[in-house]
Amino acid sequence: MNILTRLSAILLAATCSGTWVRAADLYHYDVSELKAPDCVQDASSAFFSQNDQQTEPIHPVLPVSNFYLLVRYVGDNAIAAAPSFDFSHFPDTYGDPSIRGWPLTNLEVPDPKSAWQRASRPDPTMDNSSAFQLHCYDAASFINTWTFPPRSINGGGPHAIYGYSFNSPPPPAIFDANPATDFVLQASIEIPWFAQWSDPTASAADQPVGQVNLFAYFRDRYTGKTFALLLAVFDNRVAANPTYQSFVAHDGGTPFVSMPLNGSAAYATLSPYSSMYSGTSWAGLRFFRAHITQENFRHALADINLYCGTHSEARYCNPAPLIWTAYSSSVQDYELTDIGVIHEISRGAPGGNLSMAVHVYGLGAWNFR
Repeated sequence: MNILTRLSAILLAATCSGTWVRAADLYHYDVSELKAPDCVQDASSAFFSQNDQQTEPIHPVLPVSNFYLLVRYVGDNAIAAAPSFDFSHFPDTYGDPSIRGWPLTNLEVPDPKSAWQRASRPDPTMDNSSAFQLHCYDAASFINTWTFPPRSINGGGPHAIYGYSFNSPPPPAIFDANPATDFVLQASIEIPWFAQWSDPTASAADQPVGQVNLFAYFRDRYTGKTFALLLAVFDNRVAANPTYQSFVAHDGGTPFVSMPLNGSAAYATLSPYSSMYSGTSWAGLRFFRAHITQENFRHALADINLYCGTHSEARYCNPAPLIWTAYSSSVQDYELTDIGVIHEISRGAPGGNLSMAVHVYGLGAWNFR
């Protein structure tokens, strides 16, 4: 490695704070597992569906100790059937000849396919059902809004989560006493199919939206409160300009920080091996990795406490006794409750629709130092 490359890595590690801080080397590091990918060999206990609006979301999200695929707000029967239809590609007999053979989820699960797939009906196609797949280190989500009724949902839209909740063993600490320890979240992702139909009466700001985010939830051991970190991988609204300002907000359940997974992320450091946030779909898995240094994490905590100072009525934003901020400022007070990839959609205006597939491989979390 030449000296310029080496200097670039050091500069990238310091970007988010503007000062020289210790963090893991982005090219050479020691690794310890928080949660490495697991090969799901029995999907029957890994598919879950929730169609009722949650009043107070809990974390860990699910009381299971394996990777799962959770489908929310896609209808009461979203995973009622175990079909054998091949959702990996459009069939050669598909009605529109121009897309015959095109990838849909691009995940071809082994036979019997019914062991690894769920849909809303036993005779599904991509035109009459959404579909969800889970096999070994892979998961896929295909959401087709033409196939379930619209509804109002507070704080989000219909979505699917491929994730892991820390139940047994219990949630691990994010950071140890070594100031060079980073929290690292990664997965390989593709979005091989994306199609939208706009409501002809809708404004430019009210179009169908598809989003994909890597996420982690953290719990403050001092206050017992959680907050989320979202790393945007895809959003169809930003095809012409794939970036946005990192921000703090609240989803009704917990505060969160959101940022694009690129060099402008305020609360994370982009790995030099990582792909970047995009507004254009793609076929073929791309690798995504983010380092959350301790300085990145402190920055997130400071901004969340600043947000909560002016939104004290929001859940978890009330000041905690003795520290008089909503969250502890000590990075060593935090544990990891959930990690995942979320595929979320919005119809936009009432007459809008969207058909979108996401394939995820090798989701995991580590400490690098």
